[in-house]
Amino acid sequence: MTVAPDPGDLARPVLALDLGGTQLRTALVLADGRLVARRAVATPRADAEAITAACVDALSATLHQAAAAGAGPPRALGISAPGPLDPFSGVLLDPPNLDRSLWDFPLASRLGAALELTAVMALDVHAAALAEGRFGAARGLTDYVYLTISTGVGGAVVTGGRLMRGPDGVAGELGHLTIDIDGPPCGCGARGHLEAIASGTGIARAARELGLGDIDAAAVAAAEERGDAIAERIMGRARDAFAAALITIVDVFNPQRVIVGGGIALGQGDRLLEPAREAVRRVAYRRQAQRVEIVPAALGDDVGLIGTLAIADLDPVGDHGRSQEVVSGAGHVALPAAPSAADDDPV
Repeated sequence: MTVAPDPGDLARPVLALDLGGTQLRTALVLADGRLVARRAVATPRADAEAITAACVDALSATLHQAAAAGAGPPRALGISAPGPLDPFSGVLLDPPNLDRSLWDFPLASRLGAALELTAVMALDVHAAALAEGRFGAARGLTDYVYLTISTGVGGAVVTGGRLMRGPDGVAGELGHLTIDIDGPPCGCGARGHLEAIASGTGIARAARELGLGDIDAAAVAAAEERGDAIAERIMGRARDAFAAALITIVDVFNPQRVIVGGGIALGQGDRLLEPAREAVRRVAYRRQAQRVEIVPAALGDDVGLIGTLAIADLDPVGDHGRSQEVVSGAGHVALPAAPSAADDDPV
């Protein structure tokens, strides 16, 4: 049975955490998507306990600042985090861009207990896709793909107005499409994935291996602008990998639109998107290519925070017995219930 959220409850704000490999962002998110008391700090390069403490400190500071500004109390804590993770239990599984001590770590329950709030956690790209559907570049659409090109590469698919999560809540790992079976190692252990070539970590690793030094992706892009031949090679390969992935994504999912966000994508702009559009026009199946638009995300760095409005409508940690709906620009994006023991019984 689908349980509709209480309209009065939906009018209350959500305390938001967007945990990334590079930055830790917090805010109080109002029902219309506006942010109050937004904060951003570097994600500590530390173990799970230290990162948890940093999250609690940032969230507590946001709560105090929001209250001082006259905002009402939050109805829940919504957490947007890198995957793979288990959204039904609120446990980080084995996210390659976070410290290993966070693997199999019950982040949602730990933060919820510390802040005395119902806590719900979802993949950052799922949160971003729902935010873009409710307020951004996918508003009014029923079939779209969201991609983020940042520290890592993530993806989410909405098809027929329904967010595709899969039976374990982890579907949409489009950053792990194989581009080159003999390519560089990915953080997940495989080779030649899109993330290994086009992400911030992949670009930085290529820079080290090719003699540019220990620099980040932004510095590699800046070196390309100055005409550095090695940087041009690295960034050109990243753009080619992205274009190749887009052809596959368009052919497989037949989306109305592909929305592309993340720091790398926003920094590159049409230098990244236009070759991908041309590749799709030239190589993808004709009907899919004619249908799709490839556009930049509209909500910028705050997309994960805004997406917690949708996350907060999911089942809270430990409440596995029901399914809810998340309001988006396309109407209601239905979300499947968490798996029950009966789902695993042999037929």
